[in-house]
Amino acid sequence: MVRAVSTLRRLCFTALVASTLAGCLPYSQNEGEYELIPTETLRDDCGLLETFQGNLQLSLQISGRVVRADFGVQNMQLLGYFLEEGEGFTADGSVANVSTTVDGDNECLLDQVQVHLDATTRCATEFSGQLRLAYDANNNTACTCELWFRFDGVQGNTRCEGNP
Repeated sequence: MVRAVSTLRRLCFTALVASTLAGCLPYSQNEGEYELIPTETLRDDCGLLETFQGNLQLSLQISGRVVRADFGVQNMQLLGYFLEEGEGFTADGSVANVSTTVDGDNECLLDQVQVHLDATTRCATEFSGQLRLAYDANNNTACTCELWFRFDGVQGNTRCEGNP
C-alpha cells in the first residue's frame, strides 16, 4: 500500500513538472523553412545582396531557448538562443576557407565568412530582424566585404494578419 502511494506521488509530481516546463519553454515561432525578404539595405560593400537573392532561406529548429538554423548562404549553420525577455532571438555562425566570387568576377579565397542574426517574432509564421554577413580575406582587401540588411522572415508566404 505504501509503495502504491509513493509511486502515485512520483507520477503526479513528474506530470506537474512536465506540464510546468511545457508551458514555459515553447516560443510562438514555428520551426521550419523561412524566406528572408530584405526590407532595407544598411551596408553592401561588394554587391553581395544581389548575389544571394534566392539563397536567403533559413531552416529554423527550436529546442527550449536554443535556436539552430541552416542558412542558405555558404551552407552555414547558425546557433543561438531566445532572449530572456520577450520573443527576440539571436544566432551566429561562421565557415572558414571559402572560395567564392566577389563583385561578379573577382575570385576570392576567404579566410572566414561570419553571420550574425538578430530577430523578433511577429507571429508564429513571421519574424523581422537584421542580418550582418562579413567576408574576411586577410591577404586581399578587395575580397573583404560586409553586408548588413533588415529583413522579414516569412514561412510559406504566410505573413501575420495586418502585414502586407
